[in-house]
Amino acid sequence: MKKILTWALAAIATLSLVSCKDFLETNPTSSVSDNQVFTSIQGANAALNGCYNLLHFNDEGYGRGDVSGYISQICTFDTTGEDIIVNGGWYGYDYNYWGHQRGDIFKTYTLWNYYYVLINNLNSVIKYTPEIEGAAEADVNAVVGQALVMRGWSYFMLAQLFQHTYQLSSPKDMPGVPIYTEPTTDETEGKPRGTINDTYKQVLDDLTAAETMLSGYRRLAKNHVDQSVCQGILARVYLVMQNWTKAAEYAAKARSGYSLTSNADYTSGFNDINTGSWMWGLMQDKENKLYGNGDYGPFALWANWITRNGGDLWSFNCFFLPDAFVNLFEESDIRRQQMFFRSDQGNGLWCSGKFYDNLDLTGSFVYMRADEMLLIEAEAKAHSGDQTGALALLNQLQSMRGATPTTKTGDALIEDILLERRKELYGEGFGWLDIVRNCKPLLREGNHADYSGHTPIPAKSWAFVYQIPQSEILNNPNINGEIWPAGDQNPFAQYYDNKILE
Repeated sequence: MKKILTWALAAIATLSLVSCKDFLETNPTSSVSDNQVFTSIQGANAALNGCYNLLHFNDEGYGRGDVSGYISQICTFDTTGEDIIVNGGWYGYDYNYWGHQRGDIFKTYTLWNYYYVLINNLNSVIKYTPEIEGAAEADVNAVVGQALVMRGWSYFMLAQLFQHTYQLSSPKDMPGVPIYTEPTTDETEGKPRGTINDTYKQVLDDLTAAETMLSGYRRLAKNHVDQSVCQGILARVYLVMQNWTKAAEYAAKARSGYSLTSNADYTSGFNDINTGSWMWGLMQDKENKLYGNGDYGPFALWANWITRNGGDLWSFNCFFLPDAFVNLFEESDIRRQQMFFRSDQGNGLWCSGKFYDNLDLTGSFVYMRADEMLLIEAEAKAHSGDQTGALALLNQLQSMRGATPTTKTGDALIEDILLERRKELYGEGFGWLDIVRNCKPLLREGNHADYSGHTPIPAKSWAFVYQIPQSEILNNPNINGEIWPAGDQNPFAQYYDNKILE
């Protein structure tokens, strides 16, 4: 078994979890010979680095960069939300809800494979690293702990993509996703979907075990995970599960030791992984071909026309802001000052200067920062009745940004916190996810391109849920294609169907 798992290092990863015979080329930062895999802690770390490279994968191998690496998925999560206009380019497919959730469309297949290939790699690291003879316990814990964080995060992402949010699906014991905790081969029989509660149990088991194992571990760079990132993911999970006490607790733990994003940092392009508020991100590395998806990342997509150091930074000029969203920002707000109007390009749409690359095109991408954790803590406190604590946190961020501090209470306070999330975190991958977890309708107001006049997507719509890929149904004997609740397949709805979870 150890010999056949050398793909984690030697650049071949089997898509075994969907019972396919295809293979995926990967490019780990380092490779070792077959007889070194999981025979030393160095080999285990090399395998772990291969997993990180899958996380940050560029558009090579999958053939579709807009669904390969996580940074491209972030773009999808925002373009399927309310606050970004897509004016041309490949993300228009998602923006217009042109069937990207269908099981016979490439996107569902690639998202499913992306996480399960990563999980299969991680399962090898988790299983075989503890068997390394003579390895120090702290070294083993560091490797296995990081792998558990990424596996728990992967199952959390799958749960959010392929089922309704926890508060809707858990009481009904609706289907989750297949759970694999052992390495598999192309001979492994596919597992059933299980329940959404099974999925979230696995997420929590992985993350809580990792939190303990990573105590005292110090990572070399922020493109790797550590205990604070683990706690930040736990805060996200508990927020989705509406465990307000745990969400507030873990958000506070996670951001301990990190500053909030200063106004100077906020307006400097979001391209420096060493920013004090950044907890986790992608540090681009040209030497090892980790480009952060190149043409599919935010630097190449936001229409900003920002001039720095005497030169224009190139962009496809696809992503804009609707006027209704821009008008939510006060003139004194530093975030409003990043926006400017261009009547000669983009049909006069609002541009954003939030994301732009540095001149050598090696800018970093953010996955998690302390400001998100503050907003999670504020939202959780507001829900649990600590309105004073929630207001203090929210007002801290608002005052820093130059916005008028909120004085509301009750449900109005919660809505203001959710609004602040939209304003602070736009373009960072939360637009669609927040709509789904809060059971909100998709209401695109203002001058949305091509979308004006379309029926809004109602809350609890199946348009927010990806179907199980057709390839999985065809090749996994334990998943059938009948529509739920009679079978395992999620219903399909486009924006005009108004098909919702009853």
